Amino acid sequence: MMNAQDRKRQERQARRRRIQDAARPVFVERGFARASIEQIAKQAQLSVGAIYLYFQSKEDLYVSILETALVDLDAQRAEVRSGDARSRLAAAWSRLSAWVDAEPEMARALAMTSQPGLRAQLTDEVATGVGATVARLREHLGACVADGIHAGAFRSVSPAEVADLLWTAFIGSLAADGASGNLALPAAQRATLFACVEAGLRAAEAAYVRAAA
Repeated sequence: MMNAQDRKRQERQARRRRIQDAARPVFVERGFARASIEQIAKQAQLSVGAIYLYFQSKEDLYVSILETALVDLDAQRAEVRSGDARSRLAAAWSRLSAWVDAEPEMARALAMTSQPGLRAQLTDEVATGVGATVARLREHLGACVADGIHAGAFRSVSPAEVADLLWTAFIGSLAADGASGNLALPAAQRATLFACVEAGLRAAEAAYVRAAA
């Protein structure tokens, strides 16, 4: 039987989800800069004060929605890891790139997480949740690198360091997307970024093919 504390926690989570569900289409339609808490409150049929009971700022609410979007992406890990070990890293990168195309506003939210001073606008709950999800995605990239090493497709390197490099390149590509829109600069070429990293990793592949033959 659910006690009063559990019921209160469940009700709080339900109210948070209601606010997030109302906020997401507002952010998608108007973008972060033009969206307002007043518009979101109207969409959620709540008062502005009620929104601030659950999220301390517009940034906090915006980034909290990112966590849900990243959890959906994280759920695809099992499918990627079930594929050919020699191509798992490429499949994982393709999923990231496809996510940017499918969720452009959430990609902008992810890029925002690298802005100096943002942490002060986030509750511990949101910062911890998004941080944990990003950590799992980075670990997934590292696991795919390790799979490639064990399959003989990649040379022996530190999977964690390569994962850090790829994640940094990915976040940088999101910043380049923003610069492209703001300053008419070239758009990010995520496929080229990955190809450069993969070319270095596959230095061992020719030797593996010869040994297998």
